[in-house]
Amino acid sequence: MSTTTPVIPTQTKVAIFGTASLAFCGILVETSMNVTFPTLMHQFHTTLATVQWVTTAYLLAVAATMVITAFIQQRFRWRTIINVGGAGFVLGGLLCTVAPQLWLLLFGRIIQAIGTGLALPLVFAQIMTQVPFTAQGRFTGTAGMLIALAPSLRPTYGGLVTQLLSWRLIFGITLPFGLIAWLITAKTIRQTQAPRSRPFPLCQFGLVVAALILLIFSVNNLSTHGLSLVFVWLPLLLAVLAVLTFTRSATRTTHPLINLAVFQQGNFTRALLIYFFIQFIQIGLTFLLPNFAQLALGKNALVSGLMLLAGSLCSAILSPLAGKLMDRRGIRRPFQIGSGFLLLATLSLTGLAQHLSVGLIIGLFVGLFVGFQIGFSCLFNNALTYGLQQLPPQLMGDGNALFNTLQQYSGSLGTAIMAVLITLGTRMAPSASSTMQTTLGTQIALWFSLIIIMIVAALALTTKPIANMADDQHQSRSSNH
Repeated sequence: MSTTTPVIPTQTKVAIFGTASLAFCGILVETSMNVTFPTLMHQFHTTLATVQWVTTAYLLAVAATMVITAFIQQRFRWRTIINVGGAGFVLGGLLCTVAPQLWLLLFGRIIQAIGTGLALPLVFAQIMTQVPFTAQGRFTGTAGMLIALAPSLRPTYGGLVTQLLSWRLIFGITLPFGLIAWLITAKTIRQTQAPRSRPFPLCQFGLVVAALILLIFSVNNLSTHGLSLVFVWLPLLLAVLAVLTFTRSATRTTHPLINLAVFQQGNFTRALLIYFFIQFIQIGLTFLLPNFAQLALGKNALVSGLMLLAGSLCSAILSPLAGKLMDRRGIRRPFQIGSGFLLLATLSLTGLAQHLSVGLIIGLFVGLFVGFQIGFSCLFNNALTYGLQQLPPQLMGDGNALFNTLQQYSGSLGTAIMAVLITLGTRMAPSASSTMQTTLGTQIALWFSLIIIMIVAALALTTKPIANMADDQHQSRSSNH
C-alpha cells in the first residue's frame, strides 16, 4: 500500500465541504418539525393527520428529486445544479419562516426539499470523480459524519428552538448557514466531464411521482375516511397501476429512468428491503414518541426532543465503526448484532406500551431507544454497502438512486402510517380522554413496529456473505458511493 498522500486541490476540498454543509442544513430541518406538531395543530387549528404533511411532503419531495439526480448530473452543469438547489433551500426557508397559513408552510417545505434533493447527491458525486481512490474513504467518512450529525441533532434542535424561541426560527437559524454554503460551493465547484444531452423519460418520471403521491394520499386518508373506496382504495389501485405501467415502460426502452435489471440480483433486493424497513421504523419512531410525550404525557417540545438525542448521537458515532466491522468480519456479524439489538429494544418498548409514563419515557425508554439505534447503526449503512456490492458497475448508479429514493420515501411513509395508527386510538375508544386515545394509538403503532422489525431480522439473519471477496477496490468504491 502506498504511503504517499495524494494532493487534492483546495478548491475541491472547499466545494465538497460547502455542498455537504448545504445538505446538512437541509437534512437538519427535514424532520425537526416533528416535535412541533402539537404547536402547529393549535396555531393552525387543524388535526395531526393534516399537520404531519409538514414532514411527509418534505420527504416525498426529496424522494421524487432523488429519482432523477443521476440524469440531472449528467445533463446539466454542476454549478447550475447547486445554484438551483441553494436557491430552493433559501427561498423555501424564507417562506416557511414567515408562513401565515399552513398551505404556505407546506409550499415552502416542498421548495426547500427540492433544494436538498439536488445538493445531497452532489457531495458524493464530487468525491467519487475528483478525489483519488486512496483518499475517497477518508473524504466520504468526513462528509458522511457531517451529514449524519443532522439526523442526530434535529429532534433536539427542533424542540429547543420551539420551546425557547419559535418554531419559525427552525428555518430562520439555518438560512444564513445554508446561504453561505451555497455561495461558497457555487464559486468553487467544478466537474471533470462536460454535460451530455440525453432524452429525459418524462412519462416514466411522472408515473413514479404519481405512484409515490397516490400511495401516501391513500395511507393518510385512512385516518379521516377509514376504508373509503374513493379516498383509500381508488388511489391505492391507481398507485399500483402506475408502478406496473412504469415497469413495463422501463423494460422496453434503452434509456430507462431506473434500470430494473438491479432486481435480478436477489441479495440486492434483500438489502434494499432491509434498508427501507429499518428507515421506515426509525423515522416513524422519531415522529411517534415525541408526539406521545407531548399529547399523552404533557411534556413540552424541548423534553420530547431531548429524549431522542442520546440514541441519535449514538447512531451517528457507531455507524463508521459498524462499517469497519463489516470490512473485517463480513456482513453476517453486524447483521446478527444489529438484529439482536433491534428485536430486544422494540420488543421491550412494545411490552412496556401499556405502562408508558413520564418516568419510563425519560429514563428506561431513552435507554431502549439507544439500543434500537445501536441495532440501526449495524444494519442501515451496511445494507446499502452490501446491496451495491451485488451489482455490476453499469448498474451501480441505478442501485444508488433506488437506495437514496427509498430512504427518503420510507421516512415519508413511516410518518404517515404512524399518524394513522395514533388516530386509530380515537376510533377505537371514542368516549375516552384524548390522553387515553393517544396512548392506545401509540401502543398499536409499537406493536406494528415490532412486526416490521421481525421481518427485518428474518431478512438480515438469512443474508449470505458475498461469495467473491477478491475485488477489494470494487467493494470499497461501492461502500463509499
